[in-house]
Order: sequence, then C-alpha cells, then structure tokens
Amino acid sequence: MAVGSFGAGAPPGSDPGAALRSAGPLAVAPSWWLALAVWAAGLLTLSGAWWRLGRAVRETPGPVTLRWLLGTAAIWTVPLLGTPPVGSRDVYAYACQGALWLDGVDPYRIGVVAGGCRWADAVPTLWHDTTTPYGPLAVALSGAAVAVARAVTGSADGQLLVAVAVLRAVALGGGLLIAGYLPRLARSCGVDPVAATWLALPSPLVAIHLVGGAHNDALMVGLLVAALTVAAAARTPTGRAGVGSAAIAAGATVGLAAGIKITAMLALPFVIALATLRHPPPGAATPGTTATPGTTAPTGSAAWTGGPAGAVFGRTGAGVLAGAAGAFAALTLGTGLDLGWLRALTDTGRLVQWTSLPSGVGMAVGYALRWAGRPEAIEPAVQVARALGSGMLLVVTAALVGHAWRATRNARRWPTRSAAGRPSPTAAQPDPTAAQPGPTAAQPDRTAARRSVVVGCGAAFAALVLLSPVVYPWYGLAAIAVLAAGVAGRRWRRRLALAVLALSLLVLPNGLGVPVLTKLPGALLDLALVTAALVVAARRLIRRRRSPVSRADAGTTDAGPAAAATGSPAPPPAYAAHPGGPARPIRRGSAGSSRTRRTGPRRGRRPPATR
Repeated sequence: MAVGSFGAGAPPGSDPGAALRSAGPLAVAPSWWLALAVWAAGLLTLSGAWWRLGRAVRETPGPVTLRWLLGTAAIWTVPLLGTPPVGSRDVYAYACQGALWLDGVDPYRIGVVAGGCRWADAVPTLWHDTTTPYGPLAVALSGAAVAVARAVTGSADGQLLVAVAVLRAVALGGGLLIAGYLPRLARSCGVDPVAATWLALPSPLVAIHLVGGAHNDALMVGLLVAALTVAAAARTPTGRAGVGSAAIAAGATVGLAAGIKITAMLALPFVIALATLRHPPPGAATPGTTATPGTTAPTGSAAWTGGPAGAVFGRTGAGVLAGAAGAFAALTLGTGLDLGWLRALTDTGRLVQWTSLPSGVGMAVGYALRWAGRPEAIEPAVQVARALGSGMLLVVTAALVGHAWRATRNARRWPTRSAAGRPSPTAAQPDPTAAQPGPTAAQPDRTAARRSVVVGCGAAFAALVLLSPVVYPWYGLAAIAVLAAGVAGRRWRRRLALAVLALSLLVLPNGLGVPVLTKLPGALLDLALVTAALVVAARRLIRRRRSPVSRADAGTTDAGPAAAATGSPAPPPAYAAHPGGPARPIRRGSAGSSRTRRTGPRRGRRPPATR
C-alpha cells in the first residue's frame, strides 16, 4: 500500500487519476493503473491478514494478547507514516484553514482561495470556496501545525509537507487514545478487550483514513472513547465528590471532542447515563461501613440515591453538561472564534452520493422521474428524502436515549424490592442477591447496563452515518470504535467487521470516491436495501400482532397469592422459561385442547444469552 500510494495516492501536485471521472479510464496514464494495482494488492493482503487475526482472537483460549495485538497494529502503521496522504485530500484543507487562522483571517467566513492560501491548488475543489465546518480545537491544531512548519523551513512546499506530518501525528494521537481507553471501556462492559481492540484499531479502515488520510476524526473518536471510559469506570468512588468530578471530567472530554467535530455532542446523553451508574444504590454499604442485617432497600422513587426519582440523573447530567459547556466555551474564547461552523455545516450538503441512504433513495426516485419526463424533479426528490432521513434520525436517537435511560434506571434498583400486595422472593426460597448480614450488602450487577448504554451510543453514531445527508467512509470510525467496546456476540462482531471492509473499499487512494463513479447502481442498491428493510419490519410487526400475548388469557388462570394460601392447584403457566433466555409465552390452542409447545430455543439459533 505504501509503494502504491506514491503513484496513485494524493500528493500535493497534480493528480494523474483526476481524469478518470471526467474523461474515462483510457485518459489515465498506465503508470497510475499500475500503482493502483499495487495499492489494491496491498489492501487485499492487509484485509485478509486482519480477518485471520480476528479468527485467532476468537479462539478460546486465544493465543493473541492485547500487547501483541497493539504491537501488530503499530507494525502495520509504520509503512504508511512516510507516504503522501491517501484516501482524501482533506489534510491540505486543514493546513490552509490553519494558515488562515494563524494569519488573522476567520476560516468560518472566508474560504481558502479567497483567503489567499499558498497551497490552495492542493485543496479539493469542494473546499475552495467553502468555509470550515470544524470546531475551534481542530482549527487551533491546524494553526499549530502550520506554525511548526513555518518555524522549520521557509519553502512553501516544505512547509506543506511539515504541516501534513504534524497533522498526521495529531491523528496518531487519537489512535493512541483509542488504544489506551478502549480496552478499559470494553472491560467495564464485560466484553473481551482483545476482540474489541481488534475490531476498532488495526483495521484497514483505520490504516487508510486515520494514518494515511490524517483525518481529524481520529482525535475526535479518541476523545469520545476516553469520555465514555471515564464515565463508565466500573469502580465506584467514595462520596458524591468523586462521582461529580468524574462526571465533569467526562463532560469536559466530550466538549473537547466537540471542539473537533460537533457531532461528538451526540454522546452526551449516553455519557450522563454511564456516569449515573457510578452512584451506589440506596442502602448500599460504602467502603468503611457495614450493611444493616435484615434491612430492605427502598423502591420506586426512593430507589435513587439522594431523593426522588431522577435526582441523581439530574445532578449527574448537570455535571456532565457543565463540563462539556465549559470546555467548549474555553476553546471558543481561547481561539477567538465564534459559532461560524454552524453556517458551514449547510455547505457540505451540496455533495450528493449514494453512501447516504436518504440521498441514495432520493437519487433513485429522481432518476425514475427523469425517465418519466421530469428531469427537474431530481433535486427536490433528494431534498425530500434527506428531510425524511433527518426526521428518522431524530426518532431513532430518541429511542436509543430512552433505552439507555431505562437500562440505567433498572440497574440502579435493588434486586430484592417488594411491592405492595406482592410477596418478597425470599418468602418462597432464599434469594442469593438479597442483602445478607455481613461486611457489605449485595449490589446489583451493572455490567449489562453499561454494555446496553455503550451499544446504544454506538448505534446512535451508526444511525448518524446511515441517515445523514452526506457520508464519507471515515465517518464510520466513531460508530465502529464505540460498538466494538459494547458488542459481545461473535455474529454482530463479524457483521461489523464486514462493514469495516466495505467502507475501506469506497475510496480510491487518490481521494476519488467510488460512489461518484457508480451513482445509478448505488442509488438502486440503496432503494433495494430500504425496501427490504421495510418489508422485514412489516412482517415482524404482523407476526407480533398475530402472536398470542394477551395478559387476559393468562390473567384468569394465573395462580396468585390466594391460590397458594388455599392450596388449590395452579393451572398451567402462561409463560415458561427456556434454557439461556427469558420466559417465552406458550401458545394455547382452542378451548379444551392440550397441545404442548416446545419452549426451548429455535432450531439453528443460539440461545439469546450467547448472542
């Protein structure tokens, strides 16, 4: 890959492969095709080695250790450190934007060409007149890279090379943050840290766009993973001060990540949920104290430490939001920049590609209307599809945040609560999770809750990638890294690995996107995927409505406390447990029938507990 990048990559000078889009394959020099073939051979070799490494990680007991895996990732990274940028020319735009800011020009108001950047010829045409959509920290780091370059050499070409090298070092810093914090986040979620690191770090997607492309998304993802790790630390500090400081630190880290790209703010509700889980449940023994034998933990609104329901969530949320707002405000004031990046976010929507599902569906509908004699309907179709996608993104994000809230609320309840009119589980048999006399009281296990929140956060970033108006392959780095720390099942991890490989193939080394060359097939593919998803969702909804489930069917025959007291025989249960999973409803036949249903897991599927 390193050898091929010198002939087919994205050097500062002219691009031999630029004619591929406008004039066709025959207009490109044979040397470029040869270099592209070398690059492709290296990429396929790296992809195969990474996949086989994943198979070795999945072995039990696995021969791959975390230290060995990180060393392998470093070895794969070294050859790409001295190559021209690959997969994108955005790093040249970073350098120009930093130079403008360093010279006193506001990059939120003036593009690189109008600002007089010396390296404007190397910047992609899309960024010539577009202001920067990145946060103040990204602009400041770009300015620092240009300042270092100006201190090293006076040549314009030399300064650009030095600036690119410094920006690549910044991206590597983001990779180091991922390597340091991701294993800890995976452990707090009960996930194998080696498997999580394999999925997130030494992949071809990281090699191309984090190392080769030097995208500032790398530092944003590193800070995001660090914030989630600080919030999800399994150990519970003593007292409110320790929990409050952790919440503020996690929020400040999210604020720094938003200083790179504002999309990092999507993680805030999940960081709040993880930080809330650090609070001990009511009545729990803190270090240095003992539990009172025979006491019962409160329930309902009192199940939250410190008062009514939501009080802990409110205090923790205030700490996280204060840290995030304080860090972002400090960056904004320190750099002398305003919120001009909000205006630049609308400019990025000018690019229409099928990598965005809403854009692809709108393109397909627009092509159909053009064939029907309405060529002017393509742009409105894309705009309508993007609006629907944005609405769906809000709904999905709200659902994921609600799921995280429920997981957090349930995990903070004591397992030995008793409601009015409902007997305690200890009345029938000893409850191993109940508070027992001894030095400490039993506390509910919150590992599953942390894993649920982290998976929800990763799913929110994945939805952002799928439903945004514009999508680039490196946008998936955040979703992959967060999901890697929360997904424990091999099947889902394999699916994520396939997504990583697919994203790695969407951009040529010179920065030309494959979606630009395949607009019609890609749009039809998006339409087919959306149609298939809707059909599957409709079938599941119909099946769920037809399935038996009425609580009334079991309510008239359910044996309650009265039946147990009178000794009357209990009727057949409406729900029966199956190995490895929760209770499953037993479908009953017509009146008088006594059909039996198999309650075990379905044939060909693993029990839910092992998914």
